Amino acid sequence: MSLPSPIPPHPSTWRLSRRSLLGLLAATGAAAGLGASWGLGALAQSKPEPVQLTLVSYAVAKAAYSKLIPEFQKEWKAKTGQTVTFKESYGASASQTRSILGGLEADVLAQNLSTFITPLVEKGLVSSSWERRLPNNAVPVTTVMAVVVRQGNPKKVTTWADLARPGVESVSLNPKTSGNARWGFLAGYGSVLKDKGDAAAKTYLFGLVKNIKSQVNSGREATDAFVKNRVGDVLVTFENEIIVTNDAIPKDFPYVVPSSNLKVEFPVTVIDKVVDKRGTRQVAEAFTRFLYSPKAQEIFAEAGYRPSDRQVLRRYSNQFRLVRQLRTAADFGGWNAVNQKLFNDGALFEQAQKAAR
Repeated sequence: MSLPSPIPPHPSTWRLSRRSLLGLLAATGAAAGLGASWGLGALAQSKPEPVQLTLVSYAVAKAAYSKLIPEFQKEWKAKTGQTVTFKESYGASASQTRSILGGLEADVLAQNLSTFITPLVEKGLVSSSWERRLPNNAVPVTTVMAVVVRQGNPKKVTTWADLARPGVESVSLNPKTSGNARWGFLAGYGSVLKDKGDAAAKTYLFGLVKNIKSQVNSGREATDAFVKNRVGDVLVTFENEIIVTNDAIPKDFPYVVPSSNLKVEFPVTVIDKVVDKRGTRQVAEAFTRFLYSPKAQEIFAEAGYRPSDRQVLRRYSNQFRLVRQLRTAADFGGWNAVNQKLFNDGALFEQAQKAAR
């Protein structure tokens, strides 16, 4: 006995099923398009692979970046689902640039002097447009120079000129390795230069160099020598360095911020050749942009930096000393002119060192 033939579906039922199928396909396509428009196509298809960034920085920035990095990791994970880990290197600023030139694959470089980025541009590691990629010429925060003194200020140091008086011994940073040193020497030399002229500025510099008790390579080494090892009567360093140091010790070290001072800039950039080679440009650039966010600016302020965000700066203004005359490196012809005058081989700083021997 043959089995009865199956009853064919009613045409209306078939048409309904086809319309449902077409609707489902259309909805699926629309969702895919929406995901693409949000830039989430790849993330929707698979969980993003973890990524590692290498941050290379000048020494005293560790206090800030040790708090900035976890905050960025948390925000990036929430936005993208991607885990970011960091390798960090802190050291004398010029030495850090030399390390990158020597093959250290840094994704992000935080510097304390723009001319320490210039050699990386010349070698094709960083784009010549790096200063235009971020606000304020790629400078998220600034500071000024401070003179740290002993309790009670026994040497009565109040101005730059006091540092050149006989008997005022200083811990000095090496300007061949440290941007902190170059800012410090220029701050005093430049102030005397503007007020009293070339001859007085040269006399000041020679007196200052003669008073050097100990010379070290980085800002953190200088702080340790002065604070922990009690070397010298004074230490010239970044204002943010002494603010964060005083926050970490039981009894504050007194310090003077001379009223004639310099606006110290801390530029940041991705290392283009490295991020393109490693495929880390997206997250590396996101990290540099994060440094301008209100949250990051507040973390910088807590570490003693002067924020570029005006609202954050107002909230933390009480921790910063007033400066009557705030100059920039441009007031002295820019860093190329300053280096030629003061820090290049055979320039005034080396002349002063030879005279002091």
